[in-house]
Amino acid sequence: MSHARSRRGSVLAVLVVVLALLGLVVAGSIRPLRDEATLTTMRVETVRAFYAAESGTMIAIQGYVGETEMPIEGSSIVVNDQTIVFTQIPESDGVAVIHGVSGDATRRIELELQ
Repeated sequence: MSHARSRRGSVLAVLVVVLALLGLVVAGSIRPLRDEATLTTMRVETVRAFYAAESGTMIAIQGYVGETEMPIEGSSIVVNDQTIVFTQIPESDGVAVIHGVSGDATRRIELELQ
């Protein structure tokens, strides 16, 4: 009878070890997927930030050639959760610096106006 209990205890111990190993394998396989999802999100935010900066560049060009009012240095525009920041706007010829921001991503474009 004690041999049967000893055997059941051994089986239980092996089962606990196998379940623990399976848990580690599952946890190890999920982490790279989570990291990849985070990376993909950051890539999307980076592209959105670039497009926001590019849109700001078009606004600055239109202001420079007189089609619209020139943006004010330090001003910003929010479009669909992306922000265009006019960091540096020259009064005439010079370098304009426009930042696009989306989530944690920021992209900067420098534009020489002449």
